[in-house]
Amino acid sequence: MSRRPRLFLSRQALADNYQRLSSLLGAAECAASIKADAYGLGVDFAAPVLWDAGCRTYFVAYLEEAVLLRAVLPNAIIYVFHGLAREELETCQQLDIRPVVNTVEQAEVVSGALLNPAVHIDTGMRRLGIPMYQKDSLEYIVSLCKPSLLMSHLASADEPGRVENMEQLNHFQSVCNTLGAQCPKTSLANTAGIFLGSAFHFDMARPGIGLYGGSPDPSDSKGFKPVVTWEAQILQLHQVVEGQSVGYGGDFLARGDMWIATVGSGYADGYPRALSGRGCVSIEGHRCPLVGRVSMDLITVDVTSLVSEQSQLQVGSRVELMGSVNSLDDMASRSKTIAYECLTRLGSRLERIIV
Repeated sequence: MSRRPRLFLSRQALADNYQRLSSLLGAAECAASIKADAYGLGVDFAAPVLWDAGCRTYFVAYLEEAVLLRAVLPNAIIYVFHGLAREELETCQQLDIRPVVNTVEQAEVVSGALLNPAVHIDTGMRRLGIPMYQKDSLEYIVSLCKPSLLMSHLASADEPGRVENMEQLNHFQSVCNTLGAQCPKTSLANTAGIFLGSAFHFDMARPGIGLYGGSPDPSDSKGFKPVVTWEAQILQLHQVVEGQSVGYGGDFLARGDMWIATVGSGYADGYPRALSGRGCVSIEGHRCPLVGRVSMDLITVDVTSLVSEQSQLQVGSRVELMGSVNSLDDMASRSKTIAYECLTRLGSRLERIIV
C-alpha cells in the first residue's frame, strides 16, 4: 500500500451541503462555483456529485476550466467569470459556454453571437464588472448581448453587520429597476450571502466554499459537513529527552522526556507552514500538537500521551490532518488564513479517494 498522504472525498457530504443550501433559497436556483478545480477537490469528483444532487448551473473562472467541465457535464449551463477575449468566441459557441460580460468591450465582442452571457455589474467589490459610474451604459450593453443573467458579487457577506452589504443590495436592486422589463434573471449571493436572508437571494445564488465543507465564518461552521478527510502515515516514532530540539532551526525544545511521531505530509502537499508550533492532528480520536517547524514533506507531533496510555500507535498508523476532528475551518483559523486557501493549496501528490 502506498505511503503517500491521501484525501478521502465524501460524495454524501458534498451532496448534503448542496441540498442544504438549496433548501435555504426557497424558489431561487442554487448554482455552484466550481472554479479552481472545484476548490482543489477535483472537477471530476465534484461536478457529477453536484449534478446528481440537482445542480444545473456552474461557474468557473477561465474558459479552459469550462472546457474541462463541459467534458464532464455535457448538459450543464456553464458561465465563465473572467469573460472572454475575441479569440475565445468560437470555442464558446462550439461548446455552448456562457461568458460573463465585465466591460462594454466584451459586450461588443459577444454582440450577435447568441451566447446567452451574464452581465456583471460591480456594486462595490471593485474587481471585475461594469462599474456603477457606467450604469447609464447598461441598457446599451443588454441590448448588445441579450444576457441570460445579471449578476454582482458581495464584498463583505461574511460579516453580516457590515453596512456595505445593504449598500450593495440597494445598488443591485436599483440596476434591476433601471432595466425594468429588459432585466434578465438575477444573482447576487455567494455562500455567505445566502445566510444574509431572502432579500439577497434573487433568482439564483452561487455558493462555493459551503459546498466543500468550509464556512465563510470560521467561528461558526454553519452546519456544513466535512467533504475532505486528509490522512498521512506515521513514518517514525522516537524518544526525545528534556532539552533536545526538534526540527529545523531547533525552534522547539522539549520541556521533558517525550515521544515524537514523524508524519509524512508537509507544505509540498498544502499543509500550511504557518501551523508550525500551533497546529494539531488527530490520532485515534485524540488531538496531538505539532512541535517544531512544518517542513516540505514532514511534520512532527507530540504523541507522549498516547504512548503512555499503551495505545495501538505504531509506525504505519494513520493520522488525520483535516476532517471531522480537525476541521477545515479550524486549520484555516490556526494558520491565520481562510478555508478557501487551505483547500485550493491541496497538492497533486495527495492521493484522492472517493468514498
